Amino acid sequence: MKVVGTPDKPDAVKAQCGSPDSAFKVIATVAGSEQCPSDVDSYYATHSTFSDTSNTVCMDIDWVVGQCMSVDPDNGRDPVRVDCADATQPHRQRATEILAGVANADQCRSGIGYPYDQRQFTVCVEDVD
Repeated sequence: MKVVGTPDKPDAVKAQCGSPDSAFKVIATVAGSEQCPSDVDSYYATHSTFSDTSNTVCMDIDWVVGQCMSVDPDNGRDPVRVDCADATQPHRQRATEILAGVANADQCRSGIGYPYDQRQFTVCVEDVD
């Protein structure tokens, strides 16, 4: 999934997981954001005034081992898939492995990672400069 638009008016667009356009992968669809796992990276809520229903899509960053993402949460920007060799992209990180049953970045060879406490896995990354 790719999130486009502005932070105050985002729009989600379907994209093939692992493709250059994919920044997030959908891990669940629920009625409200409070039903997403507590460790999801983001969520996207929709509301239909026509049927007075709402849905929330719970999303994780679409990490692919060996590929890079530009992740800059301090800048308020959503992660984007980037070419690992593209030095014009800030904050490039390459996924090196995904550890199942472990929610601790200290277990990563690089010492850098994103632990998911509730679902017990860690995405290990290395900074690419």
